[in-house]
Amino acid sequence: MTIAASGAVSFSDLRTEFVGGSSAISFSDLYRGGSNIKAKAGDNQAINLAASVPASGTIDLADFHGTAKGFKFIYSSTSGNQNVSSLFGDDYDLNYPKIVDINSGVSIYGSGTDAITIPSGLAGTLVINNAGNILGFGGAAGGGAGGSAINCASSGVTINNTGLLAGGGGGGGSGGSGGSGGNGSYSSSVSQPSSGYYYSAVYKWQVVGNASRVRISWNTYGYFQNPSNYQGSLTSWAYGGWTYSRGNLQEADYDQPYYMYQVKRQQNQNVSTSGGAGGSGGAGGVGQGYNQSAASGSSGSGGSGGGTSAGTGGTGGAGGAGSAYAVAGVNGSTGSTGANGNASNGSGGAGGSSGGAAGAAVTGTTVTMNNTGTLHGAVA
Repeated sequence: MTIAASGAVSFSDLRTEFVGGSSAISFSDLYRGGSNIKAKAGDNQAINLAASVPASGTIDLADFHGTAKGFKFIYSSTSGNQNVSSLFGDDYDLNYPKIVDINSGVSIYGSGTDAITIPSGLAGTLVINNAGNILGFGGAAGGGAGGSAINCASSGVTINNTGLLAGGGGGGGSGGSGGSGGNGSYSSSVSQPSSGYYYSAVYKWQVVGNASRVRISWNTYGYFQNPSNYQGSLTSWAYGGWTYSRGNLQEADYDQPYYMYQVKRQQNQNVSTSGGAGGSGGAGGVGQGYNQSAASGSSGSGGSGGGTSAGTGGTGGAGGAGSAYAVAGVNGSTGSTGANGNASNGSGGAGGSSGGAAGAAVTGTTVTMNNTGTLHGAVA
């Protein structure tokens, strides 16, 4: 308890505040820098609450007006990602009371890490008096976890909250991708040449020997067939998966009973086509954090169309919404099934990803929490 700022000061008051116990004390027990009232280290950014107490020489009771045992750091402007050990420097592991005050209207926020970190190695007690805002970061879209407001790894910590103390909201999960469409198949006629008929020394339809024998040549390969009637009625012939068609008479050698015609060959082929790809799932919304409101997830994209007789890919699922402070994000939706093709069925869409976990108000080592303000999230 702080010594009164004016009026009478007793040795009993000084013993209670600085020394403890019930034994008699003297001014020699109360110099700043001694065993009872500490001087602060050079890298200690806090205020020494007994800075007015002399370190040597003349000392009297009036020197103790308004003093207290401890180091206090006061936040009067907004800051992010704070580590308490850096506030007290080499005195962090000194067995001496430490206080952190966060003024009204001031925010301490997390950005990618927890807003306030209290690492291990703390000696003495630490009291955090929050009249402002201590806010964990909001989870990223796609299921990012919200950050905690305070991450404590030391014992002996008390939090007096009269302001807002909140873990970040979880990010919404991404929507699942749509399923691919089923495959298709169709018949296509392949012709050589691709149009009309063609005659040359290696592309020919020959009728030899008074219609007793037909010789069909394609490139350097020859095929023979004995027709059942005269050459005029033999206009097509199937062989090796190809159908050969005879066109107009191009040349006749009556001395050798030898006739040549235009020729074309055709083949029906089954062509397989792939189903369309499924659309992408929508992005999840971000969770609530400092200067960041929870957002809705976006819709998934439609799948692409497949080839001939193939199915269109399914639409991706919608992303889940991000959440308010200290609430888990919403899961993304499952993508739709791809449409069936005439050769196979479309596949089912993928499930959406899970929403991000909520950030805690205080995580880690157990603290003493005194709350008369607003508290969102679990307290260790």
